[in-house]
Amino acid sequence: MSEERNDKLNGLRELLLLQAEQDRIKLLEKAKREAETLVKEESARISREETLILKDAADRAESTRRRQVMAAEREKTGEGLRLQNRLLGEAVTILEDRFTRLREREDYVRILAGLVAEAASVLPESGDLRVRLAAADAAIGETVASACREFLPGIGVSFDPDPAPIMGGAWISTADGRRFVAADWRNRAHETVAELAERLLPML
Repeated sequence: MSEERNDKLNGLRELLLLQAEQDRIKLLEKAKREAETLVKEESARISREETLILKDAADRAESTRRRQVMAAEREKTGEGLRLQNRLLGEAVTILEDRFTRLREREDYVRILAGLVAEAASVLPESGDLRVRLAAADAAIGETVASACREFLPGIGVSFDPDPAPIMGGAWISTADGRRFVAADWRNRAHETVAELAERLLPML
């Protein structure tokens, strides 16, 4: 009786062990499947994160590149403007010097008279004109006024002995002083340089 009972107990023990082994295998397989699923999900999450990080890095790099390009363009524009201003400044100086040297020419009086006649075209037709010259040209003022009257028949032109604060050329005004034209060398040089600037800009 005891032996039979032992056999039953042994059989029950083996059955329990077998059941436990089967449960262990099932648990291992389940854990493995869950682990594989977890790994896949985590891999997918990591892949998404990597994609977002790479996209963010690419966006930042592009933004940095655009800022650098814009900064370079601004620097290029600024450098072009500095170069233009320097060239134009030099051009004004050269033109003023060339204009001033016109004083050495024999027809200088007629050059000044021509300036006055040109200025008179933008002043009212009726009424006399008054001409002021640089202090260096004061000695020829009356001669210039006389030449102006030849160029502008019917218009009275008088010389104002009060020197204009200019290097050369002339200041012309109506007799009442209400209208005025600056035909001095500095003004003419700047007018000429404005045309030069239009040609210079596309080249910088």
